[in-house]
Amino acid sequence: MWGSISLSGEYTTTIKVPVGLIDLPKNYTKGDISDKEIYLRLRGKGWELAKLFLARNQEFLISARRQVGKQRVSLRDELENNSWITSSFRVIEIAPSSIQFEVDRIITKKVIVKPNLVVDFKESFGIASEISVRPEQIEISGSESRLRNIDTIFTEQTELKQLSEPVDVTVKFLEIDGVSFSTDKCQIQFDVQKIVDKSFDDILVETRNVPQSKELVLYPGKISVIIKGGINKLGRLTKDSITAYVDFWEVLRSDEGEVEPIIKIPANTVLVDVKPKKLEYIIKQF
Repeated sequence: MWGSISLSGEYTTTIKVPVGLIDLPKNYTKGDISDKEIYLRLRGKGWELAKLFLARNQEFLISARRQVGKQRVSLRDELENNSWITSSFRVIEIAPSSIQFEVDRIITKKVIVKPNLVVDFKESFGIASEISVRPEQIEISGSESRLRNIDTIFTEQTELKQLSEPVDVTVKFLEIDGVSFSTDKCQIQFDVQKIVDKSFDDILVETRNVPQSKELVLYPGKISVIIKGGINKLGRLTKDSITAYVDFWEVLRSDEGEVEPIIKIPANTVLVDVKPKKLEYIIKQF
């Protein structure tokens, strides 16, 4: 009884509601908007105000009047579009008092997909392949102004802990307000192996870009290389999988009597050491 008597009185309250657009032209949508939410200060019977808080699905609707481009409207002029604000309420204040928005053409474009992963491996394990994302690209649709600066979308942050086996997970994309995706998720795959070191000896160091009238002689002409990678991957490699070379013109630009060879190793491996790191050389003239 006390509650009934109490709620029958008049009260003033402030509510926050999201803004929505209606009366949009065909193939157009909401673009940039100055405020996504507004505050309404209302006065009314306690019971009526309580209903608003219980409903929690109100949206303050603004008419685009079938027009395109930028518009600014007074929010008091839009009260007639919001039937939920009945005559039982007195609107004391609307903040902000006006809103600027843009009605844009709907476009579709392709964007790159990038994973957002936080990974942690078991001791001595690590990634042993490229990270595969499928699909690599998707189509997104939305207002032209909204999509203008979007060329990449990211997945939700995904934590993968204590990895020791290959990974194959499906993750959702981070939502972007006002943008729809051709698909809402992607598949991420990569290999995880025990990480080891392996030495490759007697790798011949090539000489490149040597003029026909000259000869570049290296001492020694062969090197040893230690690389790190997945145990299965390294087990399939031979010394022919590694390339070492010295560029003649880089030698001429050097002020030292030694040159450091350039080493090319297979993808998803790491160069640990080269012996010797630098080679002596002689340039012969014919």
